[in-house]
Amino acid sequence: MERWLCLSVTVPHEAVEAVSNFLMERGSLGVIEDERDPAVPQPPTTTVQAFFAADSPGLALRSALHRYLDQLAQLFPQLDLSHPVQLRTLNSQSWQDRWREHFPPLEVGSRFVVLPPWETAPAQTRRECLVINPSMAFGTGHHATTRSCLEAIEALCLAHGAPVRALDLGTGSGILSIALARLGCPDIWALDTDPVALDEARKNLAANRITSGVRLSAQPLESLSLTFPLIVANLFAQTLIELATPLTRATTPGGHLILSGIQTEQAADVEATFPAPVWREQSRLVADEWVSLVRQRV
Repeated sequence: MERWLCLSVTVPHEAVEAVSNFLMERGSLGVIEDERDPAVPQPPTTTVQAFFAADSPGLALRSALHRYLDQLAQLFPQLDLSHPVQLRTLNSQSWQDRWREHFPPLEVGSRFVVLPPWETAPAQTRRECLVINPSMAFGTGHHATTRSCLEAIEALCLAHGAPVRALDLGTGSGILSIALARLGCPDIWALDTDPVALDEARKNLAANRITSGVRLSAQPLESLSLTFPLIVANLFAQTLIELATPLTRATTPGGHLILSGIQTEQAADVEATFPAPVWREQSRLVADEWVSLVRQRV
């Protein structure tokens, strides 16, 4: 029976993204984040579990993660990063069961249900089904930022109709492009600089039987000459700030920009980068400790 290595560690909420990225960069085949341990008092903690092939150097990976946690602790002494790193071996059935239990069907807003490939759509559902393979660390709809983007897309399409063209910047799994296609957008540009993300998005488009209307590309935002009535940018706060000028240029006057991937304490800096009178505030979505901003280009 095939076997896998599992590294797990409990960290403060603020360190989850950094630790998950570190593990993916070390070759993890997938990362599961168990958000909040009810037995641990505030601040909330998350148990991060990373899965590796059985022939991976488990002890070396555990040591590398310990060193990385020590480095984070020096940079952020206010965080408790002292929890031990656990290393264990799982058989293939344990891996599959552990993985799948974290990705049940998820209803988002009033229009969408996100499904992994092994699930079927709920009987008689009127929701648009978004089939997403959660095998990589890209958007599955379970993260607050992805959910907020889906809700914002739904609200804008309900209020203004589907845009004639849309840009999904940092497409990841392609979930937001798939949602836009389901709501009737005929021309979607899905950009990502990560070739692994583009490959994952391509597979998810195929799983959703979307064969046209979505263009996957690694080209940079700055190279686009088109403008878009709707842009969704689910990135990081600092990246959004750095891209403020090309994002402004790429948004059609009167069009909308969804800015996501922003932690609560970063929101003011992002808002200041997209100010009036160039931008008009439309809405602000808050989920967990994440903020998504919807702006209209004046």
